[in-house]
Amino acid sequence: MDELLGGGLRQGQVTELTGEAGAGKTQLCLSAAASAAALGHRVVYVDTGGGFSASRVKAFHRGFVTDDADSAEVEQHLNLTLDLITVVKAHDARRLFKVLEELGCGTTGDAGRRGDGLLEGDRELLEYGAQLGLLVVDSLSQLLSPVLTRMHHQGYTAMASVGAALRALAPAHNCAVLYTNHAVSAGASEPTRENSRGWSGQTVKPALGIRWTSTPHRRLCLTRLSMGAGGRCGAEVIYGPGTGSAVAFQVVGDGIRTL
Repeated sequence: MDELLGGGLRQGQVTELTGEAGAGKTQLCLSAAASAAALGHRVVYVDTGGGFSASRVKAFHRGFVTDDADSAEVEQHLNLTLDLITVVKAHDARRLFKVLEELGCGTTGDAGRRGDGLLEGDRELLEYGAQLGLLVVDSLSQLLSPVLTRMHHQGYTAMASVGAALRALAPAHNCAVLYTNHAVSAGASEPTRENSRGWSGQTVKPALGIRWTSTPHRRLCLTRLSMGAGGRCGAEVIYGPGTGSAVAFQVVGDGIRTL
């Protein structure tokens, strides 16, 4: 997966994971969070649908320590890893934008002036901003899709604001940003450069649409290759550096295994 991404998630850049349900998007987010924290980076994980799993992070973490490490050493390193992961619940686009705004203030020098009237969790975000190594949003489309309707005339403005905040946050903190965007089927009359036929031959497109195309620096489309637990999945770069590159992978007990 790191080779597919040209060395892994890059500081100062935004990476999107799109694809159908069950294709491994959340598992890759959890693996990335566990890996970044195990390397000593502060991780903020924005969970929009209850997909964060501490038990999965613990399982992934076991793959980051040597087999001959004793249990006390593993436990100590695990605790340090978990302490570096902050989970933030966000159930609407307004809350997400607030989180991005507070994280951004961590580099502006305005943190002290912005601290009045904040919830305790938001105060922590101000502190974490300057230390941020990885921001994960799972799932971004779950928050933005509901506002992109005819009933919400400001929906595209909200989407543009969130996109701009993500693009600004990555270089400001020199951190990596990773988010998920579910995919929908694309009809034959809807050919766009961001659609992918990928592994299954089924044409899919990211749910946030053409106006969102240029927000990420790279977009990966994930596809289920086989059903059931431990099934095979495929990942293909469909936008950005490495477009057309693909790899098959499997989510295993202690991480992601490239096949």
